[in-house]
Amino acid sequence: MATSSSTVQESVQGNSSNQEAPAYVIKGRTMSLEEWDLTIQVERPVDFASLIQHGCDIVDFYEAQDLGSYFSMLNGPTYESLVKHFWVRASVYDKKAAKLEED
Repeated sequence: MATSSSTVQESVQGNSSNQEAPAYVIKGRTMSLEEWDLTIQVERPVDFASLIQHGCDIVDFYEAQDLGSYFSMLNGPTYESLVKHFWVRASVYDKKAAKLEED
């Protein structure tokens, strides 16, 4: 097991003889909030059951176009721990700062 995990780590970060910089850098926290303090509100972007209750049955139209799997994906699982981990480390750059760093 140790052999396979070290191989994966080398392939993800890059071998020092092949590359000078690692393929990714783990970013530090940008918020003072703790991950467990955040509450994620999961909602369904398209709620067909609610639409049917209000007299708008459009499910057949989307199924005729074979879009059922698309809406299943949209309404699929939300990985709350991943969202929390990302949120406390997120940052926003303006175009000028991004261009300066790129140059």
